[in-house]
Amino acid sequence: MNKSRLLLIRPNSSIEIAPPPLGLMYIASYLRNKQDEFDIKILDSRVKDLSFEEIEECIKDCQPEYIGITSMHVDSPELHKVAQISKSVMKDPVVIAGGPYPTSGYKQVMEDSNIDFCVVGEGEIPFAELMKALRYGLDYENIRDVAFRIDGEMVYNGSRELISDLDSIPIPAWELIEMNDYFYGKKRSLENPVQIHKRAVSVISSRGCPYGCTYCHNIFGKKFRARSPENVIKELKYLVDKYSIQEIEFLDDTFNYDKERACGICDLIIEEKLKLGICFSNGLRADRMDEELIIKLKQAGTYRINYGIESTSARMQKSMGKKLNLIHAKDIIEKTFRHKILCGAFFMIGFPTETEDEILETIRFAAESKLHTAVFNIVTPFPGTRLYKQAEEMGSNVGKSFSTVGKVSVNMSAVSNEKLAKLRVIAYRRFYFNVTRCWRLFVRVPRKLILFKNFIEVARVSLLKKELYG
Repeated sequence: MNKSRLLLIRPNSSIEIAPPPLGLMYIASYLRNKQDEFDIKILDSRVKDLSFEEIEECIKDCQPEYIGITSMHVDSPELHKVAQISKSVMKDPVVIAGGPYPTSGYKQVMEDSNIDFCVVGEGEIPFAELMKALRYGLDYENIRDVAFRIDGEMVYNGSRELISDLDSIPIPAWELIEMNDYFYGKKRSLENPVQIHKRAVSVISSRGCPYGCTYCHNIFGKKFRARSPENVIKELKYLVDKYSIQEIEFLDDTFNYDKERACGICDLIIEEKLKLGICFSNGLRADRMDEELIIKLKQAGTYRINYGIESTSARMQKSMGKKLNLIHAKDIIEKTFRHKILCGAFFMIGFPTETEDEILETIRFAAESKLHTAVFNIVTPFPGTRLYKQAEEMGSNVGKSFSTVGKVSVNMSAVSNEKLAKLRVIAYRRFYFNVTRCWRLFVRVPRKLILFKNFIEVARVSLLKKELYG
């Protein structure tokens, strides 16, 4: 029996960041480890910046019997378009959707007749079980974490236990992607806007976040599960030896939830003399940091850390469920700065009932801090989050499209849409139009062209406020 052809696709979108599609790569490596009956290919349309016509040609060339498509909420229209193309190009291929959008919105996704199955949540095991059932004509109706249709009616059998031993999962199938696309492509390959090396990729060392932030939809659940330091280093050494990787961006939700493990990873990086540039664009909770860990991260090669602060209003911290210790967070920002690590933070404005004074308090905190960079996002209620339910309860028209992320699309705050957009402009102006901060950035960032391009983008957001309206 010949191998079945499986094509895993990440659709293109307006998102300007295209890190390696780790979710698809984990799916591929796990399936290949369990079953050798599939010829697997990965098509990353986003990093290649492919048009729908070009995606269609790729599908024709591959002639897959099975097509898996991943999607976030912001590129949900692209998921449905690629599914439609898949069905029109091939003779009745099996189309399977997965990722954050199909996880929280599988009922909506399954209304699309071009999509045959949804894999919900952590995908490795249910996807492998589904593929085995489909290839051999076995019953798939009792597979958990899979949505499907029977006689036109959507069926979902509920969820299963999350994978407890992450070391049991093979490392992502790096050989299935074209690495040079991420080093020299049109789009930035890291969340980090000031990366110092071209040969840079992202890695995930843990899954799950035990905190209860209302705005967050975590596909990996609330239980923190982590790879051992030895397992993480095995992947890092593989990337260095095989692909000459120079920089790693950790994409964990809470890398430092277990400080001992975090220090253990640093110790092994130092011991193995990997000499990597390391950045954290998220995943380091400020009030779980201390100076010892900052020093250890610095010794391992960390040059940039981003903290999620969101709001400096105690009322908003309680309301959003983050409950960050703001005094400790401010101290950690100063310590990170003192140890000569580029320090950034994420802030959000427009939480339910948030007042103008509370938003200005957050802006003031950012502007007066030692932060090198800051991002100010407007709160967006995504499906599957408590914030989404709260928005519905407040009577907000949340809709089904999230292509206006970064603009005022759903406003639950105590200020008007116009005022909220104006406050975001004020935030960027007060933070970045500061000679001392700009000079500190210029001195600390080695790749000046990248810094200049990002400054132009900040200026665009700060000055062209008409683009901030949904």
